[in-house]
Amino acid sequence: MKKNWHIAKKAPDDFFTMFADEHPVLLQLLWNRGLQTKEEIQAFLDPDWNRDIYDPFLFSNISKGVKRVFEALENGEMITIHGDYDADGVTGAALLFTTLRDICRSFQSNKTKAVFDETCLSVFIPDREKEGYGFSPTTVDHLINHEKTKLIITVDCGISSKKAIKKAKSHVIDTIVCDHHTIPSELPLEAILIHPLLPGENYPNKFLCGCGVAFKFACALLQEARERGGDIKEGHEKWLLDFVAIATVTDVMPLLGENRVLEKYGLFVLQKTRRIGLQKLLEMAGQKGKIDTRTIGFQIGPRLNAPGRINHANLAFGLLIEEDPYQAEILAKRLDDLNKERQDTSDCMYEEAKSQIGKIGDRKLLLAVKEGWKQGLVGLVAGKLTNEYGLPTIVATKHDDHFSGSGRSIEGFHITEALCKASEYIDKFGGHPQACGFSTTGIDRFTKAMEIISIHAQEVLKNREVGSIIFLESELDFTSINWDFYEKLERFEPFGTANVKPVFFTSNVKIIQVDPVGRSNAHVRLLVSQNNSLPWKMIGFRFGDHISSLIPGCIIDVAYEVGINEWNGRKELQLRLVDWVSHL
Repeated sequence: MKKNWHIAKKAPDDFFTMFADEHPVLLQLLWNRGLQTKEEIQAFLDPDWNRDIYDPFLFSNISKGVKRVFEALENGEMITIHGDYDADGVTGAALLFTTLRDICRSFQSNKTKAVFDETCLSVFIPDREKEGYGFSPTTVDHLINHEKTKLIITVDCGISSKKAIKKAKSHVIDTIVCDHHTIPSELPLEAILIHPLLPGENYPNKFLCGCGVAFKFACALLQEARERGGDIKEGHEKWLLDFVAIATVTDVMPLLGENRVLEKYGLFVLQKTRRIGLQKLLEMAGQKGKIDTRTIGFQIGPRLNAPGRINHANLAFGLLIEEDPYQAEILAKRLDDLNKERQDTSDCMYEEAKSQIGKIGDRKLLLAVKEGWKQGLVGLVAGKLTNEYGLPTIVATKHDDHFSGSGRSIEGFHITEALCKASEYIDKFGGHPQACGFSTTGIDRFTKAMEIISIHAQEVLKNREVGSIIFLESELDFTSINWDFYEKLERFEPFGTANVKPVFFTSNVKIIQVDPVGRSNAHVRLLVSQNNSLPWKMIGFRFGDHISSLIPGCIIDVAYEVGINEWNGRKELQLRLVDWVSHL
């Protein structure tokens, strides 16, 4: 599929003049991120915990939530944390559970008058296929009959669960909602709502993930516990940031502002995590050396998500809270095996979906549906198809008369708002601008819903080029790339949404040598030069199928990232191939 190169508009001359001591390419990167003043640039390049992290009590309802939790602890009421089956919901549930467990233990160890019983804590995570997303009325029945719950705290869900919350209230069960999803037309006002997007909410960061909201609640709870005499050390909350770092990346939150600070410090904590479960998971993944957002995106996240996709997310939750090394190793191995199964199954589904889609033509929304596809994997397949074709995609599975689907989108097309336009034909839905999930019953209702969404996409994206977009930050001469340049580039980390790893382009590059590498020759290694400069090594992951179009002696314009190759204790700068355009 053709890729469209979008080159960033050059920053104005006076911006370069204002910061004349800085490398012009790095200044262009700052401009591309909307950072134009000295203060903005300093805050971005030098994130500071004390300066940039907001007080959790800025959340308008957080004090009410703290008060209700301590009432429950004092009265020995059962508190149930209701999580979600993805990495955000699982880490958020684990974060709140371990926080409350630590609070209970802190009062026991401090021999204060208060004695809080950690056996009054429970966790419920729904089964993706049997129960679906969110807090449901059926779950209320389960919690009444089996847990004797008196307080429910939802994490990464709940804001659209008015029916369940109302039912819980009728049984004298209170609910605290820690969520970040799209605000529904009718709020569950029976609950204590901790949500950055609430109308009139004062909390400045509107882009927290679900685990991030839970972290803010945990900070408030720990502060209250400290004031009540619990043995909670100052800075205890920072040890929760490994969870936040994982969730912020896996839930594709923008890494700017407070999120950037949470992620940066979270990566420090993750590097030396005290959690035996995460330690074992990293060992199982073969992770050595520096942990960054790519480690989360490609090693940690997929393994934590795998159980919720093809088994049950309780396995991932269990790993995160496990305190016994032997059990943690067993769980880590189980998650690793499930991830391998997930990879094989999703690869097969992807090929089937791609074949079903066929030629794109003038379509602006892609759709694939098949009976028997794994419900937990349709979102992954939709994401791969969106990356491949640069178009919003919905992938659905059918079971009897029931359809469950997941959508992934592109910048400029709010796929959850698109679902809203077809809401009369959909039983349940939710999501973000670039990701959604839904379910409906009946082929006619499903067909009508997809028709409405497709028409909406045709209208919104009528002037959009077909093909995925590569955003190129700046032109770069090979002679400018050295260790000093790379060290300055490192200050832009952590990379992720809204602060992607920069992709540069260089024109008139000569291919000197091409070699297939990797298992089944899946990758290519190039030797390239520009204007007879010293040759550069370039690695092209998963470009093995295109090796015939990379011909030694040819001149190309090349898009790439600047990185490091480590081998046998040696480090060298290396370019990672992203795309190229031949001059032939």
